Amino acid sequence: MLLENDNFLLELTKLFQQQRVKNSGSLSLIMKRYDGRTKPKPKLTKKQRLEQKSSSISHPTTHETVVEYKCLVRAVYGSKKLSTIVSSKDINRFQLAYANLLKANMDTLKKKAKENKTTGQTSTNTNSNTPLSPRMTTATTTTATTIASSSSSSASNQQKKTPTTPAKRK
Repeated sequence: MLLENDNFLLELTKLFQQQRVKNSGSLSLIMKRYDGRTKPKPKLTKKQRLEQKSSSISHPTTHETVVEYKCLVRAVYGSKKLSTIVSSKDINRFQLAYANLLKANMDTLKKKAKENKTTGQTSTNTNSNTPLSPRMTTATTTTATTIASSSSSSASNQQKKTPTTPAKRK
C-alpha cells in the first residue's frame, strides 16, 4: 500500500510494535532509487540497437532529459506491505525521522552466536577459557620466571639471565 511519508512512518511504528508483541517473524526494510517508472524498459532488439547507433552518429542529440530520482522505501512484515516514495527535496527530513524511528525500535535485536572455525560449534560465551596466543603465553612465563628469580637467594641472582624472545609470527 503506497502511503504519504508521515503516514508511512506511523504505520511502520505500528509494524514494529506488532513484531515486538508477537516476538516472531521478521520485518524487512528496503530503500532504493526510484525514477518514477512503474514498468521496466523493454530490451532493444539487435536491429533497434543498430538503428539507434547509426542515428546517434549522424544526428547527435544536444538535449538530454534530466531525470529527478526519488527514493522508494518499502516495509514488509508477514502479509502486510507498506511503501512510500520520497522526493529528493524531502529526503533529509524523512531520513532524520526514519533514523530516529529505527533507533527507537531496534533495541530488541539479538546477537548471533559466534562459530568456532575449528570445531564448527557455536559458542555464546565470549569469556570462555581459551588458550592464549603464543606471544601472550611467552610473556606471562617470562614475567613469572623474572619474579621467581628476583625473590630467590643471592646465588641465583648471580646466574646468567637469558633473554627470551617471543614466538615469531607466521
